[in-house]
Amino acid sequence: MLDNPSRPDTFFENSALPVDVFHFKCKHKASDEKCNDRCNPVNWPELCTPEGTWRFNSSAAEQANAWIGGYQAIVREMQADRYEFFLDEMIKRRNRNIIKDLQKKGKSVYPIPRQELLQPEAPEIIG
Repeated sequence: MLDNPSRPDTFFENSALPVDVFHFKCKHKASDEKCNDRCNPVNWPELCTPEGTWRFNSSAAEQANAWIGGYQAIVREMQADRYEFFLDEMIKRRNRNIIKDLQKKGKSVYPIPRQELLQPEAPEIIG
């Protein structure tokens, strides 16, 4: 994973990098112990509800990351303040469009209060 024997780097030594469940099952080798320790989302019980379902839609997160990656050429040379402003505005626009599309399909859309999401017993988020 992040190992390079010729240049040992301890920066990520104590980092967790959980990945999308589908991605982990399809793209990661079972024999890679470091990868299994640091990337397998099952290793973090707080990511699951007491019923054993995920608290978040990791596939939606992966799709959002892929969408943001489409702006890499535009934001690559931006200073941090412009980068954050640009992505903030683009994410708001994308979210508004997604909400409109869902409402057109008759889906119920509602915001989950931030405090509710931060509680240990947060409700399951279904994407």
